[in-house]
Amino acid sequence: MKVKLYDLLGIKSGMNFYSEAFYKFLNENGIETQIISNFSHNAKKAALPNIYIKSKFKNIINLIICYFKFLNYIIKLRGENYIIVFVYGEITDIPILLMARFNKRVIIDIHEVIALNNESAALKFILKFLYKTCPNKIISHSKKTNTVLTAFSYRKETFFVPIFHYNVDVNYDIKKINSDVSSSFQDNSTHFLFFGNIRESKGVLDLLTACSLINDPGIKIIIAGQDVFNIIDDCKIKNLIAPNIQLIIRHINDDELSYLFTKCDFILLPYNDISQSASIEMAIAFKKPILTSNIEYFKAIIDAYPSFGKYIDTKNHIAFADNLLQLSQNHSNQAFYNTYDVEKYFQNDEFENFIKSIKEYNFLIKKKD
Repeated sequence: MKVKLYDLLGIKSGMNFYSEAFYKFLNENGIETQIISNFSHNAKKAALPNIYIKSKFKNIINLIICYFKFLNYIIKLRGENYIIVFVYGEITDIPILLMARFNKRVIIDIHEVIALNNESAALKFILKFLYKTCPNKIISHSKKTNTVLTAFSYRKETFFVPIFHYNVDVNYDIKKINSDVSSSFQDNSTHFLFFGNIRESKGVLDLLTACSLINDPGIKIIIAGQDVFNIIDDCKIKNLIAPNIQLIIRHINDDELSYLFTKCDFILLPYNDISQSASIEMAIAFKKPILTSNIEYFKAIIDAYPSFGKYIDTKNHIAFADNLLQLSQNHSNQAFYNTYDVEKYFQNDEFENFIKSIKEYNFLIKKKD
């Protein structure tokens, strides 16, 4: 069995870590795998152009090239060859889902059925129709995804698997770390990191409000990531950025990512909604305790592995601020990531069930041929 992992996003949102983790998992389980994305892998040139550069015209041209490559891969699918394509609930998914319909050897890996910040009724209508009539098998990573698919009348049983465990190089080249990152950490302070693309759905406004209630100079909140919706600029205009917040609003390279996760004390995930989170995998890879909102996705993880951190009602800004203070004052006395929880997390039976289901699906497809 051979699989191509096809991803348009790639390095845009750190999906390269997910692709590489998926690649490693499949290869370790006897499935020959290739990554088709916009980043170099295994010293090979990127197979796709980047559709997230500054020039909109070039992005459109690059997107068309990506679609033609995807179609070409589909046309050539035979025997035990498969494509697993990642989708994110954006308008760019529509041609992918349309082309995928013509070959059941294309498997859809859903990261969001509908993007959390997309309020387009037209997009929702189209995606609902495409999933309702979708003949392809789907990979789901959360109960929320399954719930939405059921509401969209998707008729097949999904392949369910948690997010694949990230294999992150915790080392970094100090020469590749800009001064705004290296200067973010101070002695005798507790550093909380909010990392990733900045969106309202990730609870950044709740975080900013809670931070405005904290006067302790020993607490530092680092917000690092791209802000395509200009949320931080709007907050600056409204004077919502407290003195204890350090902003690094840009693309973060891999060395800077490793530096931030290595140096920080806690990871903040105050999300309002999510189907899955790469940041939580990154936190676990660096064994950094997490403070999350109490949405179902995070509650399930913390309830299963309580030494990884805690969840709270981040909509209660006073309680949110109090928890930041308490963690800052007591974290040196707390034990996180005990051996039992870590071993249990990395020996999850759902991964074995997933690989078994994929191989059984390959057997059924071959039988029908």
